[in-house]
Amino acid sequence: MARGHLVGYQFSGLNDEARNLVPETAWMNSGNYSGMDEGNTASMLYYENHLDSWLATHPNFRLDYQVTPLYAQDELIPRKVRLAYVGYDDAGKRIQIKVGGGREESGDDDATVVYLDNTSPNATINYADGTATNTVSAAPAAPAASAPAASSSAPVASSESSVAPAAQAPATTNDPTVYVTGGGSSAVYWYGTDSMPANTNKANLVQMPESQAIQQGKRHSMTER
Repeated sequence: MARGHLVGYQFSGLNDEARNLVPETAWMNSGNYSGMDEGNTASMLYYENHLDSWLATHPNFRLDYQVTPLYAQDELIPRKVRLAYVGYDDAGKRIQIKVGGGREESGDDDATVVYLDNTSPNATINYADGTATNTVSAAPAAPAASAPAASSSAPVASSESSVAPAAQAPATTNDPTVYVTGGGSSAVYWYGTDSMPANTNKANLVQMPESQAIQQGKRHSMTER
């Protein structure tokens, strides 16, 4: 599960606004179990990135964007999230926006609507109490190879010499240091501090390797060029 922002940080600049946070599966939030898959059309990341690109290529236009979590009765976890978006040109005329992905429907007043399922292919979710059950079976362990029996006259190796040292993992290369706002709690990271919003509290930045940020489900800020 992810600490999901309904309206993405790149649109709102808000990280800890409680009204903007709901439990989302990592699959629906960022398109993968860990890290990100920007091409997964079942994820919010796909639509956020495309809408962010639309804004970047229409600097004088406005995006009207609404995100609504859909709950069943008094369940704790939303079953779906509804996205609705429409553009306005510099004269105030509505513009229909289509980003592809095969999930878009036509809504009222030229709006485009997308429904995303708050599910994950590797789990069954209990939306009432917030728990989940793994549905992926572990691969069976390979049987250990039988060692030849030692003769009674052969010397017995000590336990120290019979255990091979653990292989050292190769050092990670090309793993730049990134910056995370909000004391490390932000859902996005930055390569530098110059492009951050003017109101960013830079005294509250946390530095970490990019690989660590990705493991935590964070993604690179779409507003940093």
